[in-house]
Amino acid sequence: MDKHEELLEECISYFKERKSYDKLFLKIREKYVSLGRFGGTVTLKGLETEDWRQLGGFFQKDFAGRKAVTVSAASMEKALGSSRFAGLEWEEILQAYFGEPLISQKERKLSQQQEKERYFNAILETTAPGPGKVWLEMILRTQGEGNLLLMKNYKENPDFLRRVLKQVLKAVLQLPLFREEKQTAFRQPEKILLAVFAAGTTGDPHFFDAGTLAEQLLIAFLKSALPGGDKRKRLCAEDKASLFYEAGLLIDELSNYTLAYGIHAWARDGKVHEGVEGFWMRREPVLLTLMNLGSLGSVGTVGKKNVYIVENPAVFSTLIRQWGNETILCGNGQIRLATLTLLDLFDDETIFYYAGDFDPEGLQIAQRLKERYQNRLQLWNYRKEYYEKYKSEVEITERSLKKLDKIYLEELQEMKSALLKEKKAAYQEAMLREYLLEKPDDGIQV
Repeated sequence: MDKHEELLEECISYFKERKSYDKLFLKIREKYVSLGRFGGTVTLKGLETEDWRQLGGFFQKDFAGRKAVTVSAASMEKALGSSRFAGLEWEEILQAYFGEPLISQKERKLSQQQEKERYFNAILETTAPGPGKVWLEMILRTQGEGNLLLMKNYKENPDFLRRVLKQVLKAVLQLPLFREEKQTAFRQPEKILLAVFAAGTTGDPHFFDAGTLAEQLLIAFLKSALPGGDKRKRLCAEDKASLFYEAGLLIDELSNYTLAYGIHAWARDGKVHEGVEGFWMRREPVLLTLMNLGSLGSVGTVGKKNVYIVENPAVFSTLIRQWGNETILCGNGQIRLATLTLLDLFDDETIFYYAGDFDPEGLQIAQRLKERYQNRLQLWNYRKEYYEKYKSEVEITERSLKKLDKIYLEELQEMKSALLKEKKAAYQEAMLREYLLEKPDDGIQV
């Protein structure tokens, strides 16, 4: 050990024997981190007799009676130069005192950024070329969809994130969305249950279960990979099911269904779907699940290119008896993915007419359908006079009324205002006579 090292060791012993300096050195280290150099001033508060004595000994000042003392870097340099430890530097003293290098905030951030880059580059280097790798490179470069999710999990548990992310990137290569076989109007990728997909790609059928990190990463990827996916922000359960369905994945293929009457259907190979055709020949409604819909290539109306969509089963049942040669669908209280999937199978020349309850939830459904189908969808019987004539005594809760804040569609503003004023709902069943008296196609009275 040379003389300089001996002097440094003696200096550290001196300060560690006097605990008051621990308070000072902690403050000075914090100042170094923020400034990136030894400088500035710090204030020590709550000093007691022993603190006055110990600090006064080194700084050669009388601090007696002071509850707070301000110490500058310059005064520390002067005191050190006048002490027996002259020749040492405060940076080396502080590093030896704490047993670690002094790192500024800027240096720490740079080091952390470099470490993060090494982490994700290592994952990218072991990822096969394909859409998953392109997506990860893109979000790291642009901080796009999924970046916050990645950074949060990197900070909390990088080892877990690495394992899950690698499996997700491997799995997305096998999505039905990316199958190479030729896709036509009659031949779309086969749908596969999410649990089956998870088991086949990761060995764990629950890997993509709701709420898991794997599911969140898959959703972020699909939002980027699918047309218009980047516009979908917060996803409700139905929106998530729709996103997965577009990628060829089924969360639930049986309990998600829609009721239809008066439709023709063709399988992916272009052949008539005998099951659906059989229901039409018998003039009976058919319940179509996502499993059924997944086998269809297209559907058509039985008469004019009009589809009447209602919210409630009772109205649906009456209309199919009265309008036996029309195409009528029922959302059964809500518009499930199955209903949207069926509507998407009609050609672009088909016009949709939608009628629902006059309550906040009903207006939400109407707006959602209008957003999706634009001019192809016409709102049916959304008239203030009908609301006033058929409004019930059912009070709409304040919580439900808050949903009207998101109703922006111009065609629904009159109804929105009426609901906010009256705070009562009007239901389809009560308005059934109006539906039967007037078909909405060209306003023809029947």
